[in-house]
Amino acid sequence: MRRVLSALFIIIGIGSASAESLLDTFEQSLAQMGQYSVKFTVTMDQYSSSGSYIVSGSDFYAAVDGVEYYVAGGVKHEVNSSTKEVTIDSAESLGSDIISNPAKGFAALARDFDATPTTVDGCKAVRLTPKQGGAESIVVVADSSGKLPQRIVYYYDTAAMVVTLQQVSKYSDKLPAFDPSKYADFELVDMR
Repeated sequence: MRRVLSALFIIIGIGSASAESLLDTFEQSLAQMGQYSVKFTVTMDQYSSSGSYIVSGSDFYAAVDGVEYYVAGGVKHEVNSSTKEVTIDSAESLGSDIISNPAKGFAALARDFDATPTTVDGCKAVRLTPKQGGAESIVVVADSSGKLPQRIVYYYDTAAMVVTLQQVSKYSDKLPAFDPSKYADFELVDMR
C-alpha cells in the first residue's frame, strides 16, 4: 500500500511539473520571438468577437470591438472611438487574463493556479484551477507543435469563454504607441 501511495504522489508531482513545464514552454516560445503579434477570436454563448494584440516585453497594443489599448511604461491608454473617449489608468489596473493583459504571460499563471496536464482533441493541454478555491477554471490548449498556445477556455459557473489564437507570429515593426494628437477631439478621463 505504501508503494502504491508513493507512486501516486510521484505521478501527481510529475503531472504538475509537466503542466507547469508546458506553460514555461509557451512562455519561452513567445520570448524567443521578441515582439510577437496574435490574432484571436472570443466566443461566449451568443457573443463572438475578434481582435489582435502585439506584445513587446511588458508593453502591448491591443484592438478588440472598436477599442484600442496602448500600454507602455506602466500607463494604459484605452481609446474608445464609439464614445470618443480616452481613459488613462495605471497598467496595474489590468486584469490577469490573456485578453486584458497579454504581456502577463502564461508562466505567471502557475502562481495563482494549480496546473494539471491533460489533452484536448489530441493536443497537450493544461487545466488550471484557482489555488484559493472557486468554481472557475482555465484550460490552455497547445498547438500541434506543443510549443505555442492555440486555445484558452475560461470556465465560469454555467458558461465558458473560448479564446482561439488564430495566428501567433513574430512582429518586426515598431509597437504602436499612443499619440495624443490623433485624439485631440476625444474626452480624456485620467483615472491615475
